[in-house]
Amino acid sequence: MKNLSTLSFIFLISFFISPSLLAQNALDFDGVDDIVQTNFAGIQGAAPRSIEAWIKTTANAVPTAGGIQQTIVDWGMFSGQGHRFTFNVLWANAIRLEVGGNGISGLTPVNDGEWHHVAVTFDPTAMDQIRLYVDGQLDVAGTTTIPVDTEADVNVQIGRRIDNINSFTGSIDEVRIWDFVLDQGQIQNNMNKELCAPPDNLVAYYLSLIHISEPTRPRLI
Repeated sequence: MKNLSTLSFIFLISFFISPSLLAQNALDFDGVDDIVQTNFAGIQGAAPRSIEAWIKTTANAVPTAGGIQQTIVDWGMFSGQGHRFTFNVLWANAIRLEVGGNGISGLTPVNDGEWHHVAVTFDPTAMDQIRLYVDGQLDVAGTTTIPVDTEADVNVQIGRRIDNINSFTGSIDEVRIWDFVLDQGQIQNNMNKELCAPPDNLVAYYLSLIHISEPTRPRLI
């Protein structure tokens, strides 16, 4: 297994990396044994949260069509219902949020080989607690039938589910985890920007420093 990185709650921004080089970077996952295992336990219980990431993939994620679920970010406890928080690509090759036993699925395919900004928010006080965004646009909103109750068990993983299956095939960059609910305007305003100073409520930010070949996604500094 290639453990791509073991990280604590830090910003992976180097003073020795120029903005032009940063614009060429992402982590490439082979869909077999690549994983980023962090030291961050994630947000627990039913606390509000948001996850953002840039992804690029051509993988088929639909199990009924021979595909495999593509895990972007996951943490929590696999056993029991509602105890994990799994952001992934699944049905219709669209993004999905699973809580262990139930989930909310998007409608917009994201496996076209282009860069897409994807985000999920969880607001325990809202009628539609889960909101899924693709490229800054609301895709689907809804509430899981099983309540979110994330357990402190497996720390945040990027690129594979916490039961060690369903790895991501493709590229992932700029994973951000917030301890509050981003609104659509905030997602749109920041999705193309690197956050070089820690904003309030940003509890984890994983920015890769591995060079990949063109084409790369545009990025504002």
